[in-house]
This record gives sequence, C-alpha cells and structure tokens, in this order.
Amino acid sequence: MLNINKKFLLKVCTGLMSLGLISCTDPIRPEFEFKEGLVYIEALASTGEGASFVRITESALEFGIYESVFLNGASVFFVNGNTNEMVQLAQEEELYVPPVDFKVGLGETWELQVTLPDGRFYKSEPERAENAVAIQQVDVEYTPELEFNAGLDRFIPGHRISIGFEDPPDQENYYYWSYRSFERLVNCKVCFNGFYREEMCMSVAPIEPPITKPYYTYACESTCWQIRYEDNINIFSDKFTNGTTVSQLSVAEVPLINKRNILVELQQFSISASAHEYYRTLKDIIDDNSGFNAPLPAALVGNMSNPGNDEEFVLGRFTVAATTTTPIFIERIFIDGPPLETELFSSPEEFGDGTPDPKVTTAPCGESRYRTSFRPEGWRD
Repeated sequence: MLNINKKFLLKVCTGLMSLGLISCTDPIRPEFEFKEGLVYIEALASTGEGASFVRITESALEFGIYESVFLNGASVFFVNGNTNEMVQLAQEEELYVPPVDFKVGLGETWELQVTLPDGRFYKSEPERAENAVAIQQVDVEYTPELEFNAGLDRFIPGHRISIGFEDPPDQENYYYWSYRSFERLVNCKVCFNGFYREEMCMSVAPIEPPITKPYYTYACESTCWQIRYEDNINIFSDKFTNGTTVSQLSVAEVPLINKRNILVELQQFSISASAHEYYRTLKDIIDDNSGFNAPLPAALVGNMSNPGNDEEFVLGRFTVAATTTTPIFIERIFIDGPPLETELFSSPEEFGDGTPDPKVTTAPCGESRYRTSFRPEGWRD
C-alpha cells in the first residue's frame, strides 16, 4: 500500500508557511516556519482487495515538539461517481479502512469525502481507475549494503527486488510500487516486567514471591503472520520508455530485520500523471533533494479541498489506482551476517517463577492490519 511515513509529515510541517503567499514559480526565496492545524489526508482506493485506506493527521506543537497527530472519529466515505454508491470506512488503529472485500473496478471513477468530529468537511476531485500493467519478471538479490540508514549511521543488509514488464504503447503511463510483507510469528505476546492476563500485559505490583524473569513470552495460539508495510516512495514514468520492454528496474528494498523467511506481496500501481507529480514531490522532500529553502511546489497541495473554506489548504491526496500484485517468497534463514533486530529467546511462565496461577503460556494472534492468521497466498512451509 501507499504508506508515507512520519518523517515526511515532520518535514512538510516544519517547512510550511502560509501557502497562499508562495507558488512554484515564485522567484522570492521564502522563509519557513512551523504551522499548526494543517490537515494532511493520505488515501488510496485500489482495484486490489486489502490495499485501500485513508489516513488523516493534523500538524500540532506539543511540549515544544513538532508532531503529526492522527485524527480519530472522522466519518469517511469512498463515493462511486458512476453509481453514487457510498462505502463507509471504519477506523482501525491509526487508519480508516473499507470492508475487507472492497475494490474498485477498472474504468470506475471514485472520490473521497471526510467529515471531522468538529464538522470540517473535505472532499477530493474524482479519480478514475486506469488499466493495470502486468509484472512479467521478478529478480531478488541479497546485498549486505542495501541502503544507508541515517538513524543507525551505517548501511544495512537486505534484498533488492527488480522487475520487468511491457509498457503499453501510445499512452503515457505512470507507476508506483509498494509492498507488504508476511513473517511467521512464534510468540504473539511479549511482556517485559510483567505478565499476560486479561488480553494485556499486567504491570507488576509487589507480589510474593516476586517474578524471576525480565520478560515472558506467549506462544501464538494459532498460526500467525506479522505484516509490515513499505514506507519508501518508488515511482516511474514511461517518458523515455513508452511502448518498450522495461527490465531490471529496481522497485523495492526489503531490509533484513530478522532471519525468518518472508513473503513479499509486491504491488504495482498504475496512477495518473497528477498523482505521479505529487509523489515525485514527496520523494524529493523525503530525500532532501530540494531542501527547505527551495520554493514549495504546488503539488504539495493535492486534490483535496474544503468546499466551505476555499482559503484552507489541505495537504495530501486521494489516489485511485489499478493494481497488479505479485507474491515473492524469500528464504532468509541461511543468510550470513547479523539482522537488524535480535530475536528474543522464548521465556514462558513456569511453576515457581512468581507469576499467578493458573499459568498462561499462549496468546491469540489478534487479527488486524499488522497480523493475520489467514495463510497469505504464495507462502511456503
């Protein structure tokens, strides 16, 4: 799924002043300052099941720190421009998601409508789902220096995914790639300085005898997969390859977080020219290609607006995309070199260790956006 993470939001928030005073053609170099109350809406309606979502945040200054705060309690609808059907999205953690079987049809036009708890109303311009393009070839290569991680101040290991496809002739095509990954979980709950009861980790009160372990692990009651999401922007335009065979195009990087085998569900989105320009701008911001002292492009303001207040600038975009999904299974258990995370040893509750009786040794998978007990297509045992 398209997933712009908080590092982008912080950069946008710290780089925005009154957008009504500048434009992409403004010759005057603006000075930037933090601005509170900026609404950012990131949304996707896809032809693939499980890929559609809406995220709504607002810039805020909390305790002297710039924050992007998720807005709870919004009323969110996808609206079919062909049939006027309205599909309501439900809040799930820090996202709004449609029913699990929702998907748009090729050629259909959709728009987004959002009403915040305080009554503010936002809507998008309509977007149409164009034809999808099939992925024809996939290559996976492991490298110990996959990408530079600024937080760790070093290169990290992982797998690079490259693809090939036939670009349709006689039309402009724009692409966006993302992925979600699935890894088998052994423990569905880990409690540090406490134990698992009543579906949560209980903090330790003075008890006799005291607990004897720094943490307890609770095995999954059923087969369970952890789900992770891509947070980079990978885009492509066929400006110089129209109608040709595209091959060995790098579209995704999968860090070696651990050495468990992984299923990568690669998603190729066919998007509009305006969507491509918007995501290209975000990529420049995240990659610091432009810097904060460059004039802000108009594409920062996408296709969302407040019909009741034409002076309010709404950041973000609603994108409708035709989607091709390709599962890629990667074996990682025999890779040399350390992963980014250290796996915890199993540490179950045992007789005499201070945890209350009866002992608890398992926890449910907990079906959510980040976990599932349903076997993903393409998984190998």
